[in-house]
Amino acid sequence: MKILVVDDSSEIRLIIKHYLQKFNHDVDIATDGHNAWEKIIINDYHVIICDWKMPKLNGLELCKKIRKHNFNHYIYFILLTGMSGKNNILDAIKAGVDDFVSKPVESDELEIRLRSATRVLDLESSLENKNKALKQINDQLETDLRNATETQLSLLPVFLDNSNVKSAWFYQPAVFVGGDTLNYFSPSPDFLVFFNLDVSGHGISSAMLSMFLQSTLGLKRSLYGGEINRESAYLLPEVFANNLNNMLLETSSDHYITMIFGIIDFKTKELHYVQAGHPHPLRYSNDKNVLSEENIDGFPIGLVKSAKYETQHRKYQTGDKFIIYSDGISETNSAITNKKFQSDVLYEHFNQIKNDSPSAMVKKIQNEWLIDDQLKSLPDDINILIFEFQ
Repeated sequence: MKILVVDDSSEIRLIIKHYLQKFNHDVDIATDGHNAWEKIIINDYHVIICDWKMPKLNGLELCKKIRKHNFNHYIYFILLTGMSGKNNILDAIKAGVDDFVSKPVESDELEIRLRSATRVLDLESSLENKNKALKQINDQLETDLRNATETQLSLLPVFLDNSNVKSAWFYQPAVFVGGDTLNYFSPSPDFLVFFNLDVSGHGISSAMLSMFLQSTLGLKRSLYGGEINRESAYLLPEVFANNLNNMLLETSSDHYITMIFGIIDFKTKELHYVQAGHPHPLRYSNDKNVLSEENIDGFPIGLVKSAKYETQHRKYQTGDKFIIYSDGISETNSAITNKKFQSDVLYEHFNQIKNDSPSAMVKKIQNEWLIDDQLKSLPDDINILIFEFQ
């Protein structure tokens, strides 16, 4: 080991150096605390053997200085002392001293202390290597999760603005990837199929199921019970919910899903949807300029084999809106009122922006309702989907 001996007595320095060289250590010497610090800064010492009482900078002060400095390896500190008493020993330990050697120094005692130092330094080195390996794994995992987040976001649909409907959404996972998702697609010009769902739990397993559902629900035609047309659309949401419930119960997944799934019929200006344990959606009537809650309940998907689902039917007019959200926002405080977004608080917030376009509503949600610090440490995923009928 590379060892620095610090003592203002030249005789003690020479005695200790002689012993250390006999033990085949690489030895350097310093005449006082200041001289030692100058050497410690530029050399990689494994062990410091230092006298307690020295002028200018004593042994405890030097030890404290070492502990405060951010060295890239641990330095084992042995204090030379003729002092005794519990208080003195306690002060030294608080300063960061690892071990003690009594004066006058004896060869056998010094060798024992250095063997202890070797074991501690070997352990420190092993822990440091393991921590480096863990950091590399953690960095790679974080990179993979960020990439997964980008993949998940890339699956979300573009905002719509056409002669039939305007749409906008706000999505923010709690930790990288999220268990919430949403999507919509047109199987034909007259229809828009949409869903907004929340997989139970947090983390990677919830996110994997969410991403699977996001990418496959539009393709699994068997879940729809047949072709999507005006006749089937009327009851298709409940057929879909029943089939998805059976499919999830047949898997080994421990997760369940809350969801609103629906179809917009542009020709008849009707909205057909099923409520499966999701928070109550909001409807805005443009004619009456009134925002109201759709107080309909239903079973979550994947919990009960015998669960039955019922399709809700709503006529709409130009300018009406349909607002769906997951329950994650209820665990977050409003940046405007500093109150949690419980149903009444959330209703009042939406009521203030009910006349805005969907995209303008989303901007206010993102920039006024929530702040950057909140978005970095959400307790749950936030997922809001807004439709305005043209």
